Amino acid sequence: MQAKRIGDYLDRGEDTSRLVPQAASLLAVRQHLSGLLPDNLRRSCVIANYKQGVVVIVAGNNAVAAKLRYYEPSIIETLGQCGLKATGIRVDVQGARSFPLQVPEKKALSLSPAAADALARLGRRLPESRLKQAVGALVKKSR
Repeated sequence: MQAKRIGDYLDRGEDTSRLVPQAASLLAVRQHLSGLLPDNLRRSCVIANYKQGVVVIVAGNNAVAAKLRYYEPSIIETLGQCGLKATGIRVDVQGARSFPLQVPEKKALSLSPAAADALARLGRRLPESRLKQAVGALVKKSR
């Protein structure tokens, strides 16, 4: 027995058959805008809908909403180049409590060799304590 794709089941149902094209267009809008918007702005908003040429974006606060409105011409142009007909955007502001939390990406930090040596010297001078253990762990990670 061959496994069926979930799309096959969704296409059969009367109610769900309309969702598949809408979900595909939303996914396309999100992918195209992810390359256009800066990281900090992209993490502070969500593409909520794309209907009749209007992209609905939910922003976490008013400052993000203002920046998104600044990007409106670029958004319309980018989507047009990708074959999606966009005539405008609508930005809704949603309070921080109901806005989905997105965890910022962790940045890898590194110490210079001189800084690592200075920390190693500090670790040797410290008395036995949690601070000495923490400094030792930091020195170990930096090498």
